[in-house]
Amino acid sequence: MEKLLIEAKNNNYNAKEEIINMYYPLIIKESKKIFLKNRTFEDLVQIGIMNLLKAIKLYDLSRGTQSFSSYALWSIKNGYISILRSEIKYNEEVSLNNFCKDSDIEIVDSLIDEKVNIEYSIIKDFSNIEIIEAFKKLDQEEQDILTFLYIKNDKANLSKYCRLRNKDYYYCSKLKIRTLQKLKFLLRP
Repeated sequence: MEKLLIEAKNNNYNAKEEIINMYYPLIIKESKKIFLKNRTFEDLVQIGIMNLLKAIKLYDLSRGTQSFSSYALWSIKNGYISILRSEIKYNEEVSLNNFCKDSDIEIVDSLIDEKVNIEYSIIKDFSNIEIIEAFKKLDQEEQDILTFLYIKNDKANLSKYCRLRNKDYYYCSKLKIRTLQKLKFLLRP
């Protein structure tokens, strides 16, 4: 690697090509993580290659060649971060945390429709008989957790359930997930 790096720093085309081929999978991997409007994937790969060539040019050989790999990696990553920062203001993307025009309400808050009750919509899709029959097929512990969390209490409070039943929180959270999946399966047509 030392000889290759020295030749590349002396503008040997073949040495640069060989180093690019060594780091090409890394450049591809980092390019896939980025999206910039009006830039193709090939453009991003070329930017990565240019960052690698810049790393070759700027690397101090007195540091030894064993640290070049990490230097090249961070040069490629930081090059992408730099281009993102410089071009992000030209992307016409809107943050959900921005405020609506002429208002002090954030965009994300304006998207929530409080008139829609998701639970009611789901219950309406199933007949009560189907739900009751599926509920009866659950074992006693599964029925107990669903009854406590969704029927007897207005707000599902798993911590309170654990305290009252003297059970481990992790166990109860897994029980809840497993029971809801089982109920979903039982309600499938």
